Amino acid sequence: MPEPTTAELLAFALALADAADAVTLRHYRGGGTAWRKADASYVTLADTETESLLRSRIGDRYPGHSVLGEEEGETRAPMSLHAQPGAPPPPRWIVDPVDGTHNFVRGIPVWATLVACERGGRVEVGVASAPALGTRWWAGRGLGAYRGELRASGAGGGERIAVSRVARLEDAQVAYGSYRLTLDAWGGRADALLRGAWRQRGFGDFWGHCLVAEGAAEVMLEGEIAPWDIAAVQVIVEEAGGALTDVDGRARLDAGHCITTNGLLHAAVLRGLRGD
Repeated sequence: MPEPTTAELLAFALALADAADAVTLRHYRGGGTAWRKADASYVTLADTETESLLRSRIGDRYPGHSVLGEEEGETRAPMSLHAQPGAPPPPRWIVDPVDGTHNFVRGIPVWATLVACERGGRVEVGVASAPALGTRWWAGRGLGAYRGELRASGAGGGERIAVSRVARLEDAQVAYGSYRLTLDAWGGRADALLRGAWRQRGFGDFWGHCLVAEGAAEVMLEGEIAPWDIAAVQVIVEEAGGALTDVDGRARLDAGHCITTNGLLHAAVLRGLRGD
């Protein structure tokens, strides 16, 4: 079977998001069951049902691909389906069935299903679908980044998005996830960065990164994250002209934190967080 193109992977990721939205919206504000995981974070039936659905559809379409998800961990493709020894690992899908589960549980509409596909060690496509906000963001390497409206009949047409051209921190809007985790990370140096910005807002989870990608904010700080939290938004931000890295400027998913900017402010923000 020939390797799918980036456009084909993106089309499939968008179809997965359509299927996920149908499940998550059925549970949202419906009094569905929620419980605590070992780390004290919430999980709901929407999380588990959505991830199970995504894994099933990925396995049916691409049985030679691996899957990493928040609720079920990593499932590697069967060895019999792998390429020859020494070849790159198979593509890996990275999914977060409900990013922003605590918002979901409390009836706050800022949550999304995140779907990404990593190939050759780099995230190639990403979709962030936020049906309660009526909005979806998506991107593919070399294809650009887009935002589109979600309607009852499905996804509407998208418009290409780009980061802002704001080049000074004192003119920038800085978003952040958890206030406590943001201040605890990077030796507390985020406090000075926030105070030096024009505006600070707690647009947490996927939304802060997407706001940077569409030019509504310039910086997004997350002091504690997992790969499934940022894989999809990484390619969206980068295709929009921005940057998502760790504090040393490496575009990696496993650093446990991330900094997203419009690119123009990236070096200055990293210097401030490192205390250079």
